[in-house]
Amino acid sequence: MNYIELRLEFNSISPFLDVIKQELADIGFDSFMDTDNGFSAFISEKILDKNLVLSLLNNYEDSILSKNFEEHPYQNWNKKWESEFQPVVINENCVIRASFHDSFDCKYEIIIDPEMSFGTGHHETTRLIAIYLLDNKPITKKVLDFGAGTGVLSIISEKLGAADVVGVEVDPLAVSNAVKNASVNNCQKITFIEGSGEDIPNMAYDLVLANINKNTIADHWESLLKVTHDKSTLVLSGFYNEDIPYLENLASRNGLIPLYSNSENNWAVLVLKYN
Repeated sequence: MNYIELRLEFNSISPFLDVIKQELADIGFDSFMDTDNGFSAFISEKILDKNLVLSLLNNYEDSILSKNFEEHPYQNWNKKWESEFQPVVINENCVIRASFHDSFDCKYEIIIDPEMSFGTGHHETTRLIAIYLLDNKPITKKVLDFGAGTGVLSIISEKLGAADVVGVEVDPLAVSNAVKNASVNNCQKITFIEGSGEDIPNMAYDLVLANINKNTIADHWESLLKVTHDKSTLVLSGFYNEDIPYLENLASRNGLIPLYSNSENNWAVLVLKYN
């Protein structure tokens, strides 16, 4: 599977760029990289609707200096990403690094070899959930990692004491990479499944992690609720601060209340529990 990079340059940098990022995330872009004059946004080739993207960007035509689409073949993108991949320090106890990096000799060292461009722990939402897990260890819990990507949060969950972890991911290449990463980290309690909401194994999970965008959370909301129980905790990320009221309203209809939220660069995490 190839990735498409959308490179945007603007005549001025202002807060409305976050609005554009949100709108792009809502139509499937799943990672963003800031540049001096704008940002790059990345999306799987198989879900890109270029006409939809151009229609969205037309609303900001007066501010956009240039826009370019570039295709990154999977194997070439891997080489590029590996050459740029830097370790991610979550906190003093947890680091995410590749196997070619030197050891940090910390309590939780997660090894993720960057065979995919996304899911290495660099994105704010992954770090936000990782920090929550480190502060609220899922000891003996059954964990669902929905939108597992390359397995970062699943691996962290097992290392923090989870009894059983199921990672569900729609991208087959990400699943393959996640399986390899779990093996490198000597994980024994994780099962990765290629699929979507309807493919979640039917069991009651104590902790549900969903690091996906707002619309995808809404689309699979019923599937996520079906595998919870009255003491389950839901940890949601992949969206912006301004999306929190929408998700809190969605949750309140099903008896869920917010326990905690945090943000980094306007990306947010929201923790919910049954009332």
